[in-house]
Amino acid sequence: MFVNNFFKKIAVHDEKRKGDFPERNNACWNGSTSYFFYILIVLSNENLLAKAGGIDEKRPPLPVPLKMKLQLTVLFSSTFPVLLFSLATEIKWSLTGPNASHWSYWPWAAVILLFSIAFSAFLTRLLVDEINEPVSVVLTHMKWAENETYKPVAHNVYTDEFADLLRGFNHMIDAVHRRDRTNKELLNSFITVLTAALDARDPYTAGHSLRVARYALAIGEKLSLPNEQLDALYRSALLHDIGKIGVPDAILLKVGKLSDDEFARIKKHPALGEAILREVRPIEPIEPLLAGIRSHHERIDGKGYPDGLTGDEIPLFGKIIAVADAFDAMTSDRPYRKGMDIRQAADILRKGKGTQWDSELVDLFLKHLQEERLLSTSAAS
Repeated sequence: MFVNNFFKKIAVHDEKRKGDFPERNNACWNGSTSYFFYILIVLSNENLLAKAGGIDEKRPPLPVPLKMKLQLTVLFSSTFPVLLFSLATEIKWSLTGPNASHWSYWPWAAVILLFSIAFSAFLTRLLVDEINEPVSVVLTHMKWAENETYKPVAHNVYTDEFADLLRGFNHMIDAVHRRDRTNKELLNSFITVLTAALDARDPYTAGHSLRVARYALAIGEKLSLPNEQLDALYRSALLHDIGKIGVPDAILLKVGKLSDDEFARIKKHPALGEAILREVRPIEPIEPLLAGIRSHHERIDGKGYPDGLTGDEIPLFGKIIAVADAFDAMTSDRPYRKGMDIRQAADILRKGKGTQWDSELVDLFLKHLQEERLLSTSAAS
C-alpha cells in the first residue's frame, strides 16, 4: 500500500511537470523515477523483511530470483548516471526556467559524478549484503553442527534461491533430531529388554535393577550432576548386573550358601557384563556406561572386585551404584532370608563408610531416604 501510494504521488508530479514544460514530455522519461525506486525496493526486500521480524508463511512475498537481482543491479548501475544527468538538467530547468542563463557544464558534471559514485557504492554494499548475509547464516549454523549443536534457522526472510537453501537446511536439521530421538528410543528399548531378560531368570530379584537405578539417580541428583551424566548413570545402574546372564542357573538360583568356586564365578559378572556390552555397535552410546558396570563391586579399601581398586581409583558411577546396589540387596527378600529393615540397612551403610563405600555418597543417600520419609531423622544421623 505504501509503495503504491508513493508511485501515485510520483506520477502526479510527472503530470504536473508536463504542464509546466511541454517540451520535456517524452516517453523515455515518463515513469523512470518509479522504475528506479522499484528496483531499489526489490534489492532491499530482505532487509525490510528482516527488520519487520520475518515473513508471513501464509502470505509469502513474491519470489525474486537472485539472477534477476544481479541483472537489475548491473542495468541500474550502467544506466543510472545517464538518467541522473537528465534529472539534474530537468531540475535546473525547473529552477531557472527555459529562458534563463544556464549554469556552466562542469559544476553540474561534478555534482552528478559525486552523486553517482556515492549511489554506486551504496548499491554495491546492498548487493554484497544481499549475498553475504544468508551465506553467513548458513556458515554459522554449519559450524554449530560441527560441534553437534543442531539448530534450525529461526527466521527465513529471503525471497530468492537462498530461501530454498535455508528451508532445505532446516529440513536436514529436523531429520537429524528425528534420527537422534529414534536412536535414543532404540537404546532405551535395548536396555529394557536386557534388564527384563535378566529379571526373568530370577523372580526373586525381579525389579532389583530398576530400584538400584532409581536410588543411583537420587544420589546423582544430590551431587548436582548434569542431565547427560544423570541419564548415563541411570542406564549404567539398570545394566549393572547384566553379566549375570553368563552365570549358570545352578549357581545364580542356588538357595543355599555358595562354595568358593561358585562365588568366584559370581565375582566375574561385572567384567563379563562389560565384555558383553562392548560388543554393541556403535559403541559410543554404551561407552559411558561401562565403567559403572565393571566397578560397582569395588570397595574403598581395595578389597572389592574385579580389579581391587581403592578410593579415587574407583569410577564415580561405580561408587554410586555400589551404595544403591548394597541397600537394595539388604532390604529385598531372598529365598534364604527376609529383607532387612530400612533402619538396619542404613546402619550397615553408615558403619561401612570409608571402608566399603564412599562416605559422602552414603551421607547423600541417607539424606535422600530421610527426605522421602523412608528413614527417620534420628536413624539417618
